[in-house]
Amino acid sequence: MILELEDYHFPDLAFYKSILDALEAHIAVLDKQGTIIAVNARWQRFGEMNGIRDSRFGVGANYFTVCRAAVDPIARTAAAGIRDVLSGRRSSFYLEYPCHSPDEERWFALRVMPIGDQPGFVVTAHENITERVIAERAST
Repeated sequence: MILELEDYHFPDLAFYKSILDALEAHIAVLDKQGTIIAVNARWQRFGEMNGIRDSRFGVGANYFTVCRAAVDPIARTAAAGIRDVLSGRRSSFYLEYPCHSPDEERWFALRVMPIGDQPGFVVTAHENITERVIAERAST
């Protein structure tokens, strides 16, 4: 017998939030205007660890506003990719980018996917790819 998701009865959204919190990627869910409507624990911890206690980066903030304010043009590339997924011009978007701190060099990969049955919403996942980038640089 193969069980389908519908066979399980979950009492509330806490189960789904715990799934997002279990992922290593920093997750933010955006609506069609770019407003952050949900984040996972890793997203929150990353902000706290990097001294970002500003509400501009959490639930209710606008991702596109933050990208527009950024000095790095990669942020505008990210915003354009997210808009393309939101509009349906692209089925997904992927971008690797540096995100260095004063203490260390870091690289991340941004993946953007639409939420299948919820048009006008996307999931953004920022995955730390630092180990891979350092290994690639060491091998050249």
